[in-house]
Amino acid sequence: MKRYHHVYLSPHIDDVSLSCGGAIYHQQQAGEAVLTVTVFAAQPNLKSFSAYVDWMHGIWGNLDEVVATRLAEDQASMAVLGCDAQYLPFLDCIYRGEPEADVWYYTSNEELFGRLHPDDLPLNEAIAETVIDLNPDPTETVIYAPLAIGHHVDHQLVHQAARHLLSKGYHVAFYEDYPYADPEYPYSSHSADNLYPLEAALADSADLRLTPQLQFLTEADLQAKVASIRAYSSQMAMLFENETLVEKYVRAYTLRVGKGESAERVWTVGE
Repeated sequence: MKRYHHVYLSPHIDDVSLSCGGAIYHQQQAGEAVLTVTVFAAQPNLKSFSAYVDWMHGIWGNLDEVVATRLAEDQASMAVLGCDAQYLPFLDCIYRGEPEADVWYYTSNEELFGRLHPDDLPLNEAIAETVIDLNPDPTETVIYAPLAIGHHVDHQLVHQAARHLLSKGYHVAFYEDYPYADPEYPYSSHSADNLYPLEAALADSADLRLTPQLQFLTEADLQAKVASIRAYSSQMAMLFENETLVEKYVRAYTLRVGKGESAERVWTVGE
């Protein structure tokens, strides 16, 4: 089985391109093998859905077509970055619950960014064990996971899975979840008035004694990141209004992170 220098855990399709696309491209160009792992990538083959999901499906359109489109977009995005990709068999939060009893764990926008449902908590260990099955090297592979800025429940679960990996001796670092990490991002209710910004995420991870580490980006790195984000054409209206604004907001954010020089930031665990 191929060994990777870097493994990026992405809660959903597009999360790592948005948050770490520049670093991934930079690492690949340096000859360091990168694998992205989308965690909540299972096809929801359910007979019924919550009213909340029915409403969302009404906006999205045919579910099978949406899933196929999103997967094709992700593969195109990963091709831009030059990395390999894996997709894990876990359901997105809106499909989790007890379908036979018409009980659903998350049924509103507020719940998506709230507390984890108690019955969801064991999922973090299942995610961690599935990542271990991909055979990352405990000493040579760096596994990157979200800080869970923004507090999306799926990001929280992947963060907890990374902590489980850390407890088993794996080398883990945490990335800043874009766009939630950007207080100047204009298209989300969880941005300027974000109830769980970077500072809150760091406070909740104080036990890890996290230290910031910058990956400075060349112009080629930045352009690859922008192109990888633009590959998600079905998401452009929601994320950036239109694809012409992607570079404007991504460049501005990376310049703020690097204090005048484009950069992405991860947080490494203290000894």
